[in-house]
Amino acid sequence: MDKNDIAGLKIDALTKQELLTALLSRIAVNQKTWVTTVYSEFLYAGLKDPEVMKMLNQADIAAVDGIGIFWAQKFLSLPLLAKNFWLKIIESYWQVFGTLLSLPFQKHATIPGSELIWDIAEMAAKNNFSIYLLGGFGDTAKLASEKLKVKSEKLRIAGSSDKNPNDASVIADINNPRPDILLVAYGPIKQEKWIYKHRNDLPSVKLFVGLGGTFDYVAGKRINPPSWIRQIGLEWLWRLLTQPHRIGRIWNATFGLIDLLVHYKVFASCPLRKNVAAIILNKNNRVLICQRDPKNHHVDIIHTAETLGSQNYWQLPQGGVDANENLVIAAKREAMEETGLKGLELIKISSHTHTYIWNNALRRFWKNRRHKNKGQTQNIVYLKYAGDDSNVKIDNDEFINYRWITIQDLEKTIHTERLPLTKIVTTDIGQGLIKPQ
Repeated sequence: MDKNDIAGLKIDALTKQELLTALLSRIAVNQKTWVTTVYSEFLYAGLKDPEVMKMLNQADIAAVDGIGIFWAQKFLSLPLLAKNFWLKIIESYWQVFGTLLSLPFQKHATIPGSELIWDIAEMAAKNNFSIYLLGGFGDTAKLASEKLKVKSEKLRIAGSSDKNPNDASVIADINNPRPDILLVAYGPIKQEKWIYKHRNDLPSVKLFVGLGGTFDYVAGKRINPPSWIRQIGLEWLWRLLTQPHRIGRIWNATFGLIDLLVHYKVFASCPLRKNVAAIILNKNNRVLICQRDPKNHHVDIIHTAETLGSQNYWQLPQGGVDANENLVIAAKREAMEETGLKGLELIKISSHTHTYIWNNALRRFWKNRRHKNKGQTQNIVYLKYAGDDSNVKIDNDEFINYRWITIQDLEKTIHTERLPLTKIVTTDIGQGLIKPQ
């Protein structure tokens, strides 16, 4: 089925009936299905960490649980008409204000997990599927299973467990009764990580659904918000009033998400930066690589700032191409600025380029005022250095160390964020497209 993309998060625009029909047809043919019930907290987590986003997008079906997802879709769909960078920021916040005001007057087909669980139980009872409930605190899963059973007398409850997700015995507990459906309530993201990791360890389970705090509502430990509260987009306020201990999560899923999406949208409207990577080979055909200063990561956040703060972040010298510069001049200038090397001779310009988008949701406006781009298109220039190491003087504002390594060790040493570019380099040289001798 077609998916909609919201700042990198893939969702399925389904009504509840369409979802249930799809689930029944997939279970009938023993097709394993993982369903996420996404809301704004999921989008926030995915923007903060692309690995989480990648994991969430592995789900077979992503049903929309909260109105915040639809607000994000509407907000991001509005074009920024301003040309000036700072005016784009103002315009973006004005669009936030306008789209939030319009929420109460729009109808959205959300599928709350606290309602979906009853529909799944009814579907299971009618088709003789068994259900296992995993998660919650104390007796919550057990109480929830009893409540489900009361409403659907023919429902087969295979079991329930409140064991810690890191408890290895959980897998055996689930496999013994061989349930058809597994409902997991370890809380958002944690439960998705658990399902992603263990779904292939549970051969009998045909349907996996992450349901957050749904067991609490079914068990009667929490009060569900009225439907009109959901419709006007104030479910977050209801959660805050009834569960004040969740203030951190609620803040992230509301104001935190707004902040990330404004940055994402403004930078996404900017052009790509023209960049050049300088591949410097010495007389022994070893490649020069540099170790980043873990404190310098205000521009090129590819995954997270924490990733760039790694103590073992090695990369190839690279930098922007100034106006009226050709690639060779730019590569030699960057090489001199970052490594101190002069007198470099051109070997070849690669026919390949590498384009990547920064994690713009995490980039700050003021810190990146000179880098108003959404990402970079990297050209690759191969240069020969015939001198010795005494001339290497790395740029201490960006790097703290350097090494010469063999082509064979390049992919093993360069940080994983930089591997796409590195693979082009090793392919160029491996295929004889670049001959440094």
